[in-house]
Amino acid sequence: MRWSLENLFGIIGDFDFQNSIEIPDWVGEGIYRCRVSYGKEISRVEFFEYEFKHPKIIQIDEYQSLKYDFKYEDRSRFQHLLKLYPKADDVIITQNGLLTDTTYANLAFFDGTKWFTPNTYLLLGTKREYLLDNQLLTEVEISVKDLIKFKRISFINAMRDLDLSYEFEVNNNIISIK
Repeated sequence: MRWSLENLFGIIGDFDFQNSIEIPDWVGEGIYRCRVSYGKEISRVEFFEYEFKHPKIIQIDEYQSLKYDFKYEDRSRFQHLLKLYPKADDVIITQNGLLTDTTYANLAFFDGTKWFTPNTYLLLGTKREYLLDNQLLTEVEISVKDLIKFKRISFINAMRDLDLSYEFEVNNNIISIK
């Protein structure tokens, strides 16, 4: 949020999360997601129980014009992509044949020894940056044809880590989770 405030609005400085975001009384044990909507100031704070999605079918689609440098509340472009493939649980977006992200997560691939993430990401995700900073991920160029080199896939975001990963196979631009 600090990075977005600085880059979108020129607001530099620390943001006082502790005094700006109040956790509701109904939030109990379990895993919750906090969505903060903001412009130059916070306009809304919402909490949701988080449920981990376990995808089975992932469509791979070239979407050259998509830019997503910041996490926006408007996700209509992603919803449009998902509607194009009603049998798929998610879509991996490629640009110039190179993998970027899915509609809700950055990507990581395990080759049996190391974890890799595409250097052609759409969103500079916080979990992705954390894993790179701690040398748990290596950034590389990954094309669709490179997928056969990998044994596992992980969909990483603020709520998901590398420990939630899946064996997969690729056929005709469709990834099937085993």
